[in-house]
Amino acid sequence: MFWTSFLTTALLLAPSVAGVAVPVDHEPLIIGKTDSNRKLHGRFLHMTDFHPDPFYIDGASPDQKCHRGDGDAGHFGSPTTSCDSPWSLIDETLGWVRNNLRDKIDFVVWTGDSARHDNDDAIPRSPTQIYDSNRKTVSKVLDVFRTTDNETSLNPLSSLFVPVVPTLGNNDIFPHNIMEPGPSQVTRQYADIWRSFLPETQYHVFEKGGYYWQQVLPGRNGEWGPSSDGGLAVFSLNTLYFFNSNAAVDGCDKRSEPGYEQMEWLKNQLQIMRDRNMKAILIGHVPPAWTSTKQSWDETCWKKYVLWSKQYRDVIVGHIYGHMNLDHFMILDSHKGLKPRDGKKRKHKKKLGGKSSMFDYIFQIFTGNEEPDVCSVDEFDPEADPIMSVTSASDYLQSLREEFAELPSPNANQAAEVGGYDKLIGGKWGERYMVTLVGPSVVPNYFPTLRVFEYNITGLADETGSFKFTSSDDVTNETKGKKSKKPKKPKIELPHGPSPTEPPGPAYSMQPLSLTGYTQYFLNLTKYNDPVENFNNTNVEFEVEYDTRTDKIYKLKDLTVRSYLKLAHKIVDATAPTKPKKGHKKSEDDVDDEDHYDRQRKKKKKKHGKKKKRDRVWHKFVERAFVGTISPDQVKNFRASAVEGCEVSEL
Repeated sequence: MFWTSFLTTALLLAPSVAGVAVPVDHEPLIIGKTDSNRKLHGRFLHMTDFHPDPFYIDGASPDQKCHRGDGDAGHFGSPTTSCDSPWSLIDETLGWVRNNLRDKIDFVVWTGDSARHDNDDAIPRSPTQIYDSNRKTVSKVLDVFRTTDNETSLNPLSSLFVPVVPTLGNNDIFPHNIMEPGPSQVTRQYADIWRSFLPETQYHVFEKGGYYWQQVLPGRNGEWGPSSDGGLAVFSLNTLYFFNSNAAVDGCDKRSEPGYEQMEWLKNQLQIMRDRNMKAILIGHVPPAWTSTKQSWDETCWKKYVLWSKQYRDVIVGHIYGHMNLDHFMILDSHKGLKPRDGKKRKHKKKLGGKSSMFDYIFQIFTGNEEPDVCSVDEFDPEADPIMSVTSASDYLQSLREEFAELPSPNANQAAEVGGYDKLIGGKWGERYMVTLVGPSVVPNYFPTLRVFEYNITGLADETGSFKFTSSDDVTNETKGKKSKKPKKPKIELPHGPSPTEPPGPAYSMQPLSLTGYTQYFLNLTKYNDPVENFNNTNVEFEVEYDTRTDKIYKLKDLTVRSYLKLAHKIVDATAPTKPKKGHKKSEDDVDDEDHYDRQRKKKKKKHGKKKKRDRVWHKFVERAFVGTISPDQVKNFRASAVEGCEVSEL
C-alpha cells in the first residue's frame, strides 16, 4: 500500500535507438538534422539576474533605490548598492554578447529574474510590470540570437542562431516568491513570452508546472528529438516549487504537491536521457543551498534532488544556478543532513500541517540511516538584503567553509582506518558528492558579470570544429544485436543507478561534454559610470576576471567533482597528510592531492609566511564571491562569526 502511494501516475520510457513511437507528453517531436558545416565551439554562456528597472534615474540617490533624490547613481548602474539595473546596462551587456560571444558559443543558459525587486514602497510592483519587463528583456535577447538571412540555425527547426534556455526566477512572479500550482496565469503568460524558446510539444508540460527541457546539441547522427542518438539537453527546473520561501506549496513529499510532480517528471526524463544515450545539464534559479545558515529548499525536495542526481550521475553533466549574486560553489553530500540542536525541529508550512513520512522512509532505505531534521535558523536572504555586504554574507560564506571542512580528507591515517580515501568519497571519482555552480549576477550588486563555460568536444568535432556525425547505418550496426531492456517494475520507486560496468558520468571523469573550465567576465563600472551629464556614450567592454584553466590560485584542471573536492580542501587548508601506508595504490588524483599538501607544508615552514599562505585560497574565494568589489584590506581581514544554531553531522 505504501509503495503504491509512491508510484508515478505513468512511467513512460523511450527505447535507446529503435524507432518505437514515443509519447508526445514526454518527447518534443522535432525531427531535423544539423548542417555538418556548422562549427562546434565547445562553449556556452551563463547569464543570470538582469533585474531591469524602468524607474532607474541617472544621478538619483542609491538610498532611494536610484528612483529619486540627488546622488551618484551611474549611467550603467550603481555597484555595491541595492539599486537594480538601468536598461542601459542591459543593452550594453547584450550588445557586448552580440559583438564578442554570439559566434563563439553553442547555446545559452539564462537562470531567471528579469524584473526589478519589490523594494520601493513608493512604486509597488504589479503583474503587468513584471510581464512587460520580461517581454522587453526577451525581445532584446532575441535580437542578439535570431538568425540573419545568411545564417543557419544550430537546430534546423528553430529561428535562433543557438538555443537559449531560460528559467523562472523568484522575482519573475507576483508577489515575489509565491507561485501557486499550475496551470495558472503565470505559466500561461511565460508560455507566451518564451514561445521562441520552448519546444512546441512541451507547452502543456510548461503550462502545468513552469519547467521543461530543451535539446541544445544534436545526437551523434546529427538529428534532434526522438531520432537523436546521443546529444545534450538542458533541464530548466522551476525551483519556486522547491523554495522554502514559497508559502503556496509544501515540499516534494505529497502527491498533491507540484514539487512532487516536478521531481517525478525529472526522474522520468533523466531515465529517457539515459535510454537515448543523452546527457543533461540541470539549471534553475534558486540553488539547493544546504548549510547551517542557509537551507533554500524544502528538505524533501533537496533530498530527492540529491538522490536523483546520484542515481543519474552517468547522465548529468552539471548543475548551474543564479539568485544569490555571490560567485561560489556548493558541494552536496548524499550522505549528509542537518540535525537540530537542543531538540529543535524543522518548522513546516501551515499549508499542509504535519510531515509525511513517505520519502523519509525511502531516504532511510537508500542511506541506511535515520532521517535528519532541519533546524530553524536565522539565515541570510539575498532578496531581503540585495547589497549582500560583507557583514550580511559573512556567516553564509563561513558556513560553506565549515561544510568543506567536514569533507573527508586524503590524510593517509584517516583513509587507512576506513579502507581508503576513495571509499570515503564514494569511489575513485568522488561519486558521493555533486557540485553546484552558482554564477554572480548582471545586476550590479557588485560588478555585472557573465560566465562562459567550456566543455569537452573530443570525438564530437574534427580539427576544424565541424560536427563529426555518424551515419544512420553505423548507428544501426553499433546497436545491432543489443536488445532493448524493458525496465522491470521495481518494488520501490527509486531510480536505478548506472550500470557498474559503465564509466562514471561526465561530472566525474573527463569525457565528451564534461565541463573543462569557465571564464568569468566582469564590467568594471568605475571606468564608465559618470553621471548622466558627463556621460560620453562610450561602448563598454567586459574584462576577464579569472579563467579557471589558467588561474594560479584555484588550479582547477577541470570542473569535475574530484577537482572541486581538492579546491574545497585548499579553501579550508586541511592539514597535510602523512605518506600513504604500504599497499595503498595511488591514483593520479591521490598524487595530485599529496603534492598539494606537500607544497603547503613546505610553504608553511617559511618564516612570517605561515598565516598568509594558509589563507591565500580562502581570501581569493572571498574576493571572487564579491566580484572584486571589496578592498584588499576587507579581504585580508574577512572574518565570519562562528555559526550557531545547527550541528552538521554525517548520517
